[in-house]
Amino acid sequence: MQRARKPPPPTARDVRPARPAPETPPLLLASRLYELHREASRDEPYLERWPGDTELFGVLAFAQEHARRLTGDAYREAAVLRIQLAEWLRLAADPFQLSAIDDARTGGVPWREMALALRYLDRAGQPNPGSVVNLRKRLHVAVNGNPDDRRQPEVAHLVDQRATEVRLAEQRRIAAGESVYRQLDAAARVLLRHHAAGEILENPDDDGFWWGELAEAVDDRRDARERANLVTYVRGVVRETRAYAKRLGEPAAATDQARAALEAAVRLVELAEAR
Repeated sequence: MQRARKPPPPTARDVRPARPAPETPPLLLASRLYELHREASRDEPYLERWPGDTELFGVLAFAQEHARRLTGDAYREAAVLRIQLAEWLRLAADPFQLSAIDDARTGGVPWREMALALRYLDRAGQPNPGSVVNLRKRLHVAVNGNPDDRRQPEVAHLVDQRATEVRLAEQRRIAAGESVYRQLDAAARVLLRHHAAGEILENPDDDGFWWGELAEAVDDRRDARERANLVTYVRGVVRETRAYAKRLGEPAAATDQARAALEAAVRLVELAEAR
């Protein structure tokens, strides 16, 4: 007798893939709705009241009001388009509702009062504050999470954890940049002088992005975050120069001084990245 296979354990809510937004952008949905009505009702004056493709809520309301003017395949297609457009509008409202809830909390509005306003009631007809708390968590995931995060209250802590990790990584990056800023600023200016003198190899077909960014960066460092960005620009210049020299099989620098400037810049970038 063959034994029945044991079913796999259910996937946790915080790791199951989220349902993505509709594939078709909302403006295209609105435009297609107009085309369906125009093709079915060329001589009908009601189309003169079409709200315009950018007025998405107006388009949805208009298409619903005049849905019965379509028949057959056009009627069915328009209904699906309205479903998708309504979904886009719901997603677009999420940031506004999240901001409103946070502003209400900042203003001292209790969860219970918001539950009453939103008609989150228990069986006894009393406001249920926990439902608003969970709503806020779901909105937090939708607005601040990754596209594949599920809109579940349990996922909110993962979003906060990732945000904390990003913030700490940024703090470490800034601290590392600050630790070598004076030396790196001097090295960057030396690199720019050698580059201006034509002593550092540069791809003539390249747009000079990194060199341009570096030239602006050395004269416009207003805070610690911008000073830390200097590491990024020096790294970009060095990597681009070395990669092009390797493709050509030629030295990256035409003089000993320029070569020493490149090597000094590499050491400072490596020092910053190691911290």
